[in-house]
Amino acid sequence: MNAGQGVFSLFILLFVCVFDGYSMMNYRVPTKRAYAYFAGVTVFCLAVNSYIALTFGMLVLRSVILFTIGIPYFLLILAITKDRISQTVFNFWLWINVYDIIANFSAFVNDYTARNAWFLTGFRVLLFVLYFVLYNRFLKKIHRLLMEKLEVNWWIFSFIPLCFTVLICLVNYYFRDFRGLTRNYPVLFAIYALMTVVYVLIFYTFKTAYDSMQREKLAQSMKDQIALQKEQYEYYKRRSEDERIFRHDARHRDRALLGYLESGNISGAKELIKREMADLKEVSDVRLCENRLVDAVLAEYRAKARAKGVAFSVGAGLPESLACDEAEFGVMLSNLLENSLDAAKSYISVEMRMLNSQISLNIKNDYSGSLLPEADGLYATTKKQGSGLGLKSVLAILEKHGGFLKIDDKDGIFNVFATLKNEYPDNLKTFKAQ
Repeated sequence: MNAGQGVFSLFILLFVCVFDGYSMMNYRVPTKRAYAYFAGVTVFCLAVNSYIALTFGMLVLRSVILFTIGIPYFLLILAITKDRISQTVFNFWLWINVYDIIANFSAFVNDYTARNAWFLTGFRVLLFVLYFVLYNRFLKKIHRLLMEKLEVNWWIFSFIPLCFTVLICLVNYYFRDFRGLTRNYPVLFAIYALMTVVYVLIFYTFKTAYDSMQREKLAQSMKDQIALQKEQYEYYKRRSEDERIFRHDARHRDRALLGYLESGNISGAKELIKREMADLKEVSDVRLCENRLVDAVLAEYRAKARAKGVAFSVGAGLPESLACDEAEFGVMLSNLLENSLDAAKSYISVEMRMLNSQISLNIKNDYSGSLLPEADGLYATTKKQGSGLGLKSVLAILEKHGGFLKIDDKDGIFNVFATLKNEYPDNLKTFKAQ
């Protein structure tokens, strides 16, 4: 392949590699702008490498291409990616490993078949496109999940693909096959096999660690929810006891009131009625919903909001009993109110309505600062010790009860809307029908 053909082949491969490498990263700029940046760097790399190929020859270009292409793209990725730098370094060198595998495998096929430069270029393009499709369809979701969720030292792991890249370069440039070919394919393929085993073990270990971490967080979340339910039931028991005492004392107040009236002590009767009305207001002020568990949840978070200096308004049009699992509904409401209370600046507004067999819930609060949505559309926790499982728990409950969750974040107002079916579970439906 002469220099001109080499530059053309380089242009084709760079164009395809940009798409492959782009899909492995997570960028902070819009897609169109990112492609524009990549296009600019691609033009720069083509100009530099074309000059080297035409002036010094393809052999020199192959010796320096890792630097004349790798470094500019690496600097660009560092500038526009929103991954941590350590993750970007790991992904960059991982992609270089993928490039080395495809480049050397295609060269192996060409050396033992066509021995044609255009066949080599076309075959490499085919392999890069095939990798792009396979990665985006089967591997990208798992790869991004591990990169974003696992708290590991990616700086240490980034040395693994770097070392493999250096080893592959040494084999390519300093060793020859016993047949005299420019690449020592037996050694290269042995390195690739070892590299594949190492990556499989790394990502399997990561996946196992991630699953274990998620199970531990879920177990802790369930413990917290059970403790929250116990606290809510204790609150309801205390309130019920207060109401029982109030009703018991009401008999004595009625006798005293009757005595005042019979003796003509109107001022004493008025004073007694005023005290009783104040007591009634204090007791009735606690009741926010006819449903006892929901009322306990609302009362608890109203008290927390008042302690924080946040206004708390409620419109709860729910009946005394619900067909759906009241405990799960209470957990869902508690998680949403906990998130709202954590972010609220001056107010929280709660609206609950029953329409036919649907329960709708709308929670609004203002906030200061900024909220960053995650890839799944949820929002990361702002609490230092938060697990971030609150909204995931809400989604699990809504999915179980045929509901959905919608979150809006506009003009400093965080608006959560949820709806779920107020129906008995299947096993209870049969019992009710009988």
